[in-house]
Amino acid sequence: MISQFMQTLDDFSIPLFIPSQAKSLAEQFAAQQPTPQKATQVYLNTLAVCIVNNYLRIMGIPTNLTTGDSWNPSVRLYADVADLEVVGRGRLECRPIQVPEDLNSTACSVPGEVQSDRIGYVIVELDLEQELATLLGFVETANDSISLRQLRSPDELLEHLLSSPQAETVPTSVNLRQWLQNTVTTGWETVETLLSPAEPSFAVRGGETAVIENPDSVASVIRLLDPDQSEEVRAQAAGDLGYMGVSNSTTINALTELLATAEDEETRWQAALSLGKLDPNHPQAGIRRVRAINLTSKPNSEQVALMVAIMPKANDRIGVWLQVEPLGSLTVLPGGLALRVLSMSGETRLQVEARSDRQGSGLDRTIGRRFSPPPETGFQVQLQFGSMIVTEDFLA
Repeated sequence: MISQFMQTLDDFSIPLFIPSQAKSLAEQFAAQQPTPQKATQVYLNTLAVCIVNNYLRIMGIPTNLTTGDSWNPSVRLYADVADLEVVGRGRLECRPIQVPEDLNSTACSVPGEVQSDRIGYVIVELDLEQELATLLGFVETANDSISLRQLRSPDELLEHLLSSPQAETVPTSVNLRQWLQNTVTTGWETVETLLSPAEPSFAVRGGETAVIENPDSVASVIRLLDPDQSEEVRAQAAGDLGYMGVSNSTTINALTELLATAEDEETRWQAALSLGKLDPNHPQAGIRRVRAINLTSKPNSEQVALMVAIMPKANDRIGVWLQVEPLGSLTVLPGGLALRVLSMSGETRLQVEARSDRQGSGLDRTIGRRFSPPPETGFQVQLQFGSMIVTEDFLA
């Protein structure tokens, strides 16, 4: 901030770096617009929303980034909107001003379509050259413009949001440790409920497949867990024990021993997930849940299954295995479908994208990532396909 007037806001304004993920989303949304002017508007609005979203999450205020009009492709096309839903409170409008274009401005214009149905208006100064955003302050209500001289501090914004009338409390993060206590989070189903009779792959490595002369013989499968077998065979056999559904002390002991002795991570995952099927209360049992994700906003659109598996690990950690598979009529994942793991501030930590051939047809049956976050760590899982973005919050 260079002008004398803007310097008066320095006492309470908050500078933040513009994350690369925010820039990527803003560029994508802008590219969908019919004119350069509209593209610039959408680009700046998206950055402002992402910046406020990241700030509120850092400060412990739950938000839902993808439910506002600013994330709706149709609304973005005809309206000048930059709204962010604050969970249980309402919608916050995030209005951008740009350096140096608005350097000498003492007010921020407010479009008519956003002058109502808002719990507040936050002004975000964007310095694109320096990749820096500054939260200048907020007001509770607005007409055609907001005088920057009337802005209240970001600290008061937090107080305002916390004191706003609250609807019924809504869980904002999925506590994964509750899954280990057999507590199913609303919206997340067991694999059998969503995908039965088909099973998800959570596949072991390709190459070898365990050959079982008698599929009904648990003993023959348990023998394939021996250390002299290849890891591919051992992992396959461990998974087969879960699908066979025979829960007795022999099977449970074999899987428990495999977890204690196997060094291969995939073998351990298959053993833990089978324990979860056969003995959900076992202290080493792995749990997995799944939910269907629409790839577009249209009714009856194509869907994919987002699967999240967890298993206990050493030092009070849990392992997390994310996987995305086609659902319904889809046989492969569409090319370009991205799976990301983000920090709660929106920084990308892990990412994988479904591949496509030269004709644009998908090549992958599944994509996924595994990791082990420290205890009590929050993170986000994000699926993106074109303008469709779904983000889920988790607590490890």
